[in-house]
Amino acid sequence: MKTKILKSVFSFVAVAFAVFATFAFSPSAKNADVIDVWGHNPLEDCDITSVLCQDQDNNQACKNTAGVDLFGMSSETDCTIELYRKVTP
Repeated sequence: MKTKILKSVFSFVAVAFAVFATFAFSPSAKNADVIDVWGHNPLEDCDITSVLCQDQDNNQACKNTAGVDLFGMSSETDCTIELYRKVTP
C-alpha cells in the first residue's frame, strides 16, 4: 500500500518539477526585445551624444537637453533609425 502511494506522489512531484523548471529557467521575452542605444544628433553630422535611448517604441521620442530628436545609426554616415526615451522598469 505504501509503495502505491509513494509511486503516485513521486509521479506528481516529477511533473510539478518539470512544469516549474520550464517557466523558471526560460528567458523573459519582455526584456529581450529592448536594446539600449546611444543617441546620435542628426543636426551635428550624427555625432554621438551622452543620452541613452532605447529602440522599442513607447511613443516618447528620445531627445537631448536642447529638445532635438536623437536617432540611431543606419549606416556609417546616416542616422535615421528612430529611438525612444529610455524607460526604466
